[in-house]
Amino acid sequence: MPRPDLAAALTALGLAGLVVLGLGGLPSGAPLRAQRCREPHYRWSQKTDTGLALVPPQATSVSAILATWTPPDFGPRDRCALRADRELLAYSLTAWVRRVDEVKDDGDWHIELTERADSPSDSCVVIEIPAPQYSPRYAGARAALDSLIGDVKVRKRGVLARPLRARISGAAFFDGQHRRGGRRSDKIDGAHGRCNSSVRALWEIHPVYRVTSP
Repeated sequence: MPRPDLAAALTALGLAGLVVLGLGGLPSGAPLRAQRCREPHYRWSQKTDTGLALVPPQATSVSAILATWTPPDFGPRDRCALRADRELLAYSLTAWVRRVDEVKDDGDWHIELTERADSPSDSCVVIEIPAPQYSPRYAGARAALDSLIGDVKVRKRGVLARPLRARISGAAFFDGQHRRGGRRSDKIDGAHGRCNSSVRALWEIHPVYRVTSP
């Protein structure tokens, strides 16, 4: 029977061998995180998941998001990061719809909300409704938003001629894809629609589960 120290050494060698065999199929120098990540778009599984749809939403507001929600340590490199902290909660807010972009590369509807009907257009937060193929909830949310818009004229780039008030419910999501300079930077790339007032404006309600009249 091997001595305890020899047995431990043999066990360690065996585990090391398994690790080597497990890595043998990866390209030389390829990071493990990159090999596991197969998301078609930034944090796509988190953006389209309905796992929080039955979580009772907490009330919030556009002003509270922009003034008090601390940005998490997420950046463009976190393409496959799981939800964490505030993102594990659902929220409800009543605000003014200012812009609706229904033609995005990833199929989401991009909607911009402000606290007041006359708030500066860049003091907004983004909410996004995924395509109906991911859940009937999203089909319902899109239909409800279209119904609220009604005959309001939609101008160039989706800007509403007359802001409309709506109540939105969905999961919190931080879109770190638009952050520049690292995971803790307060700089953004300016490509988050018109909502580029601060890094806190990268907080979204995404996905949106419900849209109702206030």
